[in-house]
Amino acid sequence: MTTRTLVRAPLAVALTVLSSACADTRNAPRDAGAALVRELAPSTSAHAQSPPHGRVIAAAHPVDPAPAVIRGIYVNAYAAGNPIKRRQLLALTDSTEINTWVVDVKDEDGVRYPSALPLAVEATHVPSIPIRDLRGLADTLRAHGIHPIARIVVFKDPRLSRARNEWSIRDPRGGLWRDKVGNTWVNPWDRRVWEYNTSIAEEAVRAGFQEIQFDYVRFPEAYKSLPTQVFPTAVGNKADAIEGFLAEATARVHALGGTVTADVFGLSMNESQDVGIGQQWERLSGTIDHLLPMVYPSHYFPTHLPGIHRPNRMPYETVFTSVGMGVIRNRRLQEAGVRPARIVPWLQAFTATWNDRTFRYGPLQARQQTQAVYDLGLEDWVFWNPNSNYGAIEAGFERVAAPRGKPFTPSAAMLSWVNRFDREGAAATRQRVASRGGPGAPAAAQTATLGQ
Repeated sequence: MTTRTLVRAPLAVALTVLSSACADTRNAPRDAGAALVRELAPSTSAHAQSPPHGRVIAAAHPVDPAPAVIRGIYVNAYAAGNPIKRRQLLALTDSTEINTWVVDVKDEDGVRYPSALPLAVEATHVPSIPIRDLRGLADTLRAHGIHPIARIVVFKDPRLSRARNEWSIRDPRGGLWRDKVGNTWVNPWDRRVWEYNTSIAEEAVRAGFQEIQFDYVRFPEAYKSLPTQVFPTAVGNKADAIEGFLAEATARVHALGGTVTADVFGLSMNESQDVGIGQQWERLSGTIDHLLPMVYPSHYFPTHLPGIHRPNRMPYETVFTSVGMGVIRNRRLQEAGVRPARIVPWLQAFTATWNDRTFRYGPLQARQQTQAVYDLGLEDWVFWNPNSNYGAIEAGFERVAAPRGKPFTPSAAMLSWVNRFDREGAAATRQRVASRGGPGAPAAAQTATLGQ
C-alpha cells in the first residue's frame, strides 16, 4: 500500500457524523489525579472518594468475567424490552458465535428500567421505560450463555440537565449551552454528575449486569457556529475530567466485582492528544478494563488514516489501520509496566445512507472488519446497528466463537505514525501513567488484549 502524507481534517468538521471533536484545550492546566479531584466542585453534595492513581480495585476479579473471546451486538432498550424482538435476537445469538449483548440501561432519555434512585426517576420519561425487569433480563441472557453489558450514556443527558440546570454546561451569557440539534449536556467536571451515573452503574451491577459500559464519556463538540462552552467547576484539562470520572467509577464498580469499559472515538488511537473531547488513549487505557473504539468505516474521512482514500468502501483497511495503532500503543504501555485495557472494537452493521447510500454493508463487509481484528492478533468485537437489526450481516457470523487471532507484526509505516504520536506527547503521557503506581490490576478474563 502506498502511504501518502496524512492530513488531518479539522475535527469539528470531519467528525460531525460521529459527534466528535471539541474545543481546544492546549492552554488548560495539565494537573491530573488526586489533586484535580480535591478541587473539583468543592461546593457540590457528592461525597464519592477521589479517583485513585491508576487502577485501584477492591475486588481482584470480576464476579462475572467476560468471555475469553467477545463477539457481541448492540441491543437497544426497546429491542431488549420487546418480547418479539428479544426472541428474534436470542435466536440469532443461539445459532451463531454471538455471546455478548450490550444493552441500554441509560441513554439520552434517562434510565430504561424502573430505578430505585429518586433522581433517576425524576430525570426519566417513566411512561416510556421499555425494560420492566432488569434483573429478569440479565437472568434470561445468562440462561442463553450471553454475557450482559449495561450501556450507560453519561454526559449527553438533556433530561438530567433539565432536572438539575446547575449541573449543566453554560453559555457565555449564563444560559444552558446547546449542541447543534438543541440538546443540553451536563458538566463533565461536576462531581454530582459523576455520583449520579456511578450510582446507576452500581444499581445495574446489583441487578446482574456485571460489566458497565460508559458511552458519551466525553465533552461535546465546540463548533465555531455555536456559543463557547462554559464550565463553572473546571479544574485541569478535559482529559483530567474524563479520566477522573472513569477512575472513580472503576474503583466503585470493581468493589462490587464488576468490570468497567468505555466507548471512545476511533481517532483516539490515531492522534497523540485527546481528540479535543477529553479522550486520550494512554490515560484511558491505563485506567479501565476494556476500551471500545468506534471504528465504523463510514465515520472516517479520506484524510484521517494513511492510504485510506475511501474509508467506507475499505472496511478491512480502515479497521486494520486505526485499531493497529491502538494495539501498538497498548504494547508500549505494557512495556512501560502498565496493564492496558482490553481492546474491543465497535464495528459497522449498517449502511451509511447519509454519505454512501449505494454501498451496502452486508456479510462481506462484516467479515472484512472482523478479519482485520483477527489479523491484529485481537479476538474481540461488537457490532453496532442503532435499530438492533442484524439480518443484513447475519450470514457473516460464524457458528462458534472460537479464537481466530493471528500474530501481528506492525509495518514500518504504521510504527512511524505511532512514533510521531510519541514525539507529540503520547510517550510523555505513557510515562506519567506508568508512574502512578505500576501495572493496573488484571482486567476480566482475556487472551488477546495486545495481540499475539
